[in-house]
Amino acid sequence: MKIGILTYHAACNFGANLQALSTISYLRNNGHEPVFINWMTRQLEQRYRNNTSPIQFAEHEAFRGHYFNMTERCYNSSDIAKVIEKENIDAVIVGSDAVMQTHPFKSRIVRSSIRHPLPITFPTKDTIAPNPFWGSFYSKLKHHVPVCFMSASSQNSPYKYLNDREKRKHRELLLQFSYISTRDDWTSKMVSYITDGQITPQVTPDPVFAFNYNVRKQPTENEIRGKYNLPEKYCLVCFHNDCPVSMEWLTNLKIEQSKLGIECVAFPFPQGIEFRNPFDRQIDLPLSPIDWYALIKYSVSYIGDNMHPIVISLHNAVPCFSFDHYGLANNESSSKIYHIMNRFGVLKNRIAFKHNYSEPSVDNVLECLETFDREKVKIHAEECLSDYLRMMSDITNAISKQ
Repeated sequence: MKIGILTYHAACNFGANLQALSTISYLRNNGHEPVFINWMTRQLEQRYRNNTSPIQFAEHEAFRGHYFNMTERCYNSSDIAKVIEKENIDAVIVGSDAVMQTHPFKSRIVRSSIRHPLPITFPTKDTIAPNPFWGSFYSKLKHHVPVCFMSASSQNSPYKYLNDREKRKHRELLLQFSYISTRDDWTSKMVSYITDGQITPQVTPDPVFAFNYNVRKQPTENEIRGKYNLPEKYCLVCFHNDCPVSMEWLTNLKIEQSKLGIECVAFPFPQGIEFRNPFDRQIDLPLSPIDWYALIKYSVSYIGDNMHPIVISLHNAVPCFSFDHYGLANNESSSKIYHIMNRFGVLKNRIAFKHNYSEPSVDNVLECLETFDREKVKIHAEECLSDYLRMMSDITNAISKQ
């Protein structure tokens, strides 16, 4: 079966690249012909170019060229419908990733108070429904093609701000999908709210939780250590430029880790090393998404920002501590990291980086890493893999019946 995949396949983002590779690897391993529907707005492409170093931008392009089969470039829903017909695509999977975002008009102009106004936001076209992620191309198709949402995330979208007209339109879009699963509880509740309980999706794992199962060819530990000149024990530390800890904190972390024979290594985002640090070693760009994955997999621990380093750590039972900036300020459970770490029983290894945030002590972070229950995490990781395989079976069954 030829299956089109619609996701953030061209993102200059390590985690998005790994999700996409995991998905196509599963489909290829099971006899299907996956192809990425090459939809990306000019606005989004320009943002990637502006926010990513040229050498890393080229690295992501090379990654896609090596691993991905893509259609011709699409700029709108009509282009996508034409490509589906031209390529004889039998079904479309939307996801994983934050493909179910929506920003109601009211949420873009709301003010918390006269004294503390919230800024008017201007979301991009990929984050306001209707758009291709929400199946806006469906009505333009000449014949029926089943479409599925796979482990979709709304990125904690403020869905209760939807007015009646917006909610009705969202519901119409959702009801045309043959299968829907979400990556977190918040998004599942959003779908149930929009459809008035007609659809309450199952919460299913991020595809990176099946990376070792799906992507058989990976660098070995010795290859990674040799390529990046790493010691036997290294801890990856990664923060954005709004680093939630001080230089004094990082210096203390370096000292305490060295007592344990562990070297702290600054770890990059696609923008590079964004935070000031006292470490003697860092991983430089350009960096392949595969190596990025392997560097986390073979580390003794990860400390820092973002979701996918946490997913990779938990998938490989690597102790981790998350500084979580996701979610709504007044609803901690809306964070996708909260959802994942809660499932794995490691919420103590997370701190919310919000307006009431206070810097945790280095001793507390190190204690959380030391008491990280690897065996318990391995059990949960196996459960996630089982849930993932069940989801993929449900998706292929749903699309093969239509």
